[in-house]
Amino acid sequence: MTASTAPRDQSTSTPVPESSAAAASTTQPEQDPVGCVHAGLPTTVAYTAIPGVDANLTSVDVYTPNPSRCDAPVVMWVHGGGYQIGDKRNQTRDKVKLFNDAGWILVSVNYRLTVLGEVASAVFPDHYIDVAAAVGWVHDHIGSYGGDATRIALLGHSAGADIVANVVTNPTYLGTIGLDLSSIRCAGPLDTEGFDKAAANTTDPDGERTQWKSALGNNPDYVMDTSATAQVQPGIGIPPMIGVVRGTPQRQRIETAFLSTLAANGIEAITIDARALTHAEVNADIGKLGDTVMTAPLMSFLTTCFTHKPV
Repeated sequence: MTASTAPRDQSTSTPVPESSAAAASTTQPEQDPVGCVHAGLPTTVAYTAIPGVDANLTSVDVYTPNPSRCDAPVVMWVHGGGYQIGDKRNQTRDKVKLFNDAGWILVSVNYRLTVLGEVASAVFPDHYIDVAAAVGWVHDHIGSYGGDATRIALLGHSAGADIVANVVTNPTYLGTIGLDLSSIRCAGPLDTEGFDKAAANTTDPDGERTQWKSALGNNPDYVMDTSATAQVQPGIGIPPMIGVVRGTPQRQRIETAFLSTLAANGIEAITIDARALTHAEVNADIGKLGDTVMTAPLMSFLTTCFTHKPV
């Protein structure tokens, strides 16, 4: 399958107002000599607008390398936080340097959160639809920042990993914005039991069952409908993936089974042995000086991803 190239309705891709909490500096690299980077673009942009929802929750931060280039690969990052907390600016410093130094653009993504008691609290499938919409904004607009919309990697940690895994294995979410799974060149859902929610260990200190029920429980079938291992099928455009294996034996089995299911269906799956790391370190160590576990294999995977288009 190939990514849709038909024009799509972009009416909801509006800049965040300067008065919003999401507003950031609008300083961008000077006009590229080739003319592919537009000067003065906002670094924080709302990828969609939803009445009653804070614009920051549906916005992205765009970090471009300096000097800029016309065909920069794009790494999209989806934060964790149990579907309930977190922000696109958390723990980005090392990632910005790592990816920008490689000549790549980093786009860090916010999405609606589940906050019990709030009218605008996110429920299934809001989190997935939001991240898919952010992919759509990048697909349509990243060229103005010098990015290559045909080379997008979608990465996430914890709840962000669960969201990423669903967006890249279930065609429904990208389909809502006129794209298919092959619009993502490769993906990295990093450290979640959510690949198989029925098998999740209730005694795991990283256990996420309560969070899933709060965020997704409005769908009575969420346990199966949001377990990415159960969504994997051959020939539907699922991109190559990288994942980690760590934590309790049950967590390791869930993560290994997901990657093995991908491989069994003809989808490239790379494993990082992260058993020496905590759940938090899987995220925090990416790009960190002295890291010997996460950075090298992730960068090797992404370099191959951006260099060689899947057949």
